[in-house]
Amino acid sequence: TNRRRIHIACRTLSFLISTYIFTVNLYSQIELTSFNASTSNAIKKNTTTQIKNGSTSSFNDFLIEYMKLTTPLPLPTLTYYDPHLMGGFRNQHMRFVAFVNKAVEHNISQLLLPSLRWGDVSQPGWSVGHEVLFDVVYWNRRAGEFGLPRLVRYEADVLERNVGGKEEVIPCFNVSSSMYSGLNEKKWRNKGIVLRQHSLWDYLGEPSKYAHCKHQNFDVIQNSHKEIPNGPMTFLVPHGGTKASGRLWWEYDGMQRHRSKPDELTGKYPDHLPIEQAVYKLLIPSLPIRRAIRESLDEAIGTSTINKPTVVALHPRIEHDMLLHDICNEFMQLNLTKIFDSIRIMPKFDLLFVAVSKALVDGKPPDKMHRYKDLMRIALENKIVLNQARNYGVFGSKDQKGIPMLESGTSTTTKIEFPVMEQRNSNGLEVVTAKSLRVTELVASVVNFFTALEADAFVGVRGSTFSQDVFSVRYYQHQDRGDGVGENNFVVGPNGMRQLFGPAEPLPCK
Repeated sequence: TNRRRIHIACRTLSFLISTYIFTVNLYSQIELTSFNASTSNAIKKNTTTQIKNGSTSSFNDFLIEYMKLTTPLPLPTLTYYDPHLMGGFRNQHMRFVAFVNKAVEHNISQLLLPSLRWGDVSQPGWSVGHEVLFDVVYWNRRAGEFGLPRLVRYEADVLERNVGGKEEVIPCFNVSSSMYSGLNEKKWRNKGIVLRQHSLWDYLGEPSKYAHCKHQNFDVIQNSHKEIPNGPMTFLVPHGGTKASGRLWWEYDGMQRHRSKPDELTGKYPDHLPIEQAVYKLLIPSLPIRRAIRESLDEAIGTSTINKPTVVALHPRIEHDMLLHDICNEFMQLNLTKIFDSIRIMPKFDLLFVAVSKALVDGKPPDKMHRYKDLMRIALENKIVLNQARNYGVFGSKDQKGIPMLESGTSTTTKIEFPVMEQRNSNGLEVVTAKSLRVTELVASVVNFFTALEADAFVGVRGSTFSQDVFSVRYYQHQDRGDGVGENNFVVGPNGMRQLFGPAEPLPCK
């Protein structure tokens, strides 16, 4: 047991050292942009001045802060027991919101950080830790302000016990696989497994020594007067799972019920619950991703202009999978030519950022699409129009230069380097890339989403979780700022383009 504790401590120390070195290097190079208007000053203060003013000028200061913010307490800790969140980036985000909401509902003040992994739909079986994509320290610094749970590390001697006995403690979390109970990593992270067809809850508590891990007691030792039976116990509370869309999807759907109808006079849909708005505010990208987004925009916009360039972000959702989605695509304009025609009427802008998956537009259409000649024609035309915009600019041609277009997602993602969790080489900082982690499309989606939030105006579609969330986050951000820019959201569809006021409606298709 002591050897295991020493091993865990060494891994933690190694990670903290590598993160500190990496963070100092980045802080000295850039001034970070805020992805949340209401927290702009806080973010800038915490990311550009703390090294200079000495608040974390030494490793010891940084270590103390990090350990304080992520150290678990012997309290109920909500733990995600599926191998990773399901769906595309924003579908996973919805499930994450429901997960956080479950903790708040039951007064659970901790989420087990290593249990939270985000999957890449283009790479079945592959996923990445929450801390790679998002700023955990920033979340924990402000979680208390909004009544949200902290993200904590796993420490067996804090979160697992054997009450009244001397037997070895049976951990309900596997630190090497980041999976709950006795779940088999090779089976459940296999690229051939379809998680939606299985209920992992049925597999928890096996073999029998893990029986105590399978429970739905959200009040584990929550009250000190409660009698605790002798035997193994855990502060970890498993949640997630079930077949099809899964429990978290339906729990999130329940969070939207009050938003089913717009106001009869204004047409505006009710605001999201305060918990969801709080997640929008606190879930910002990790430092390497923020830096890459800022550099990508600076490079595309340039720094020589006197006036601040106007950037419009567009999410056309013309990928092959949506062309074939016979439920949601009815709300969308699938032809990129017509989408570009719609944005011609917008006030003059200097750069068009397009959030699109190059692989799912430029790549070979799936075999199923060959049955539909009209979709094949649209797919081919979209590819041609997109390439023309890349070469000549939007609305441009061989004879006339158009408005510059930026596709940041994949190209930006290839430049991002993440520090590894354990340093094996003392000669320098070891880093990994999204490609080596096999999560390129996932990281590209994160880049696209948070880049769209930075634009002066956003044009999206109904029926897309990505667009719906960009609409809503922009609305709440700029509502906090009070500059009215949050109203610069536009919906493009089969009948043209209209301006959107207020947050997005609940998803009209599922």
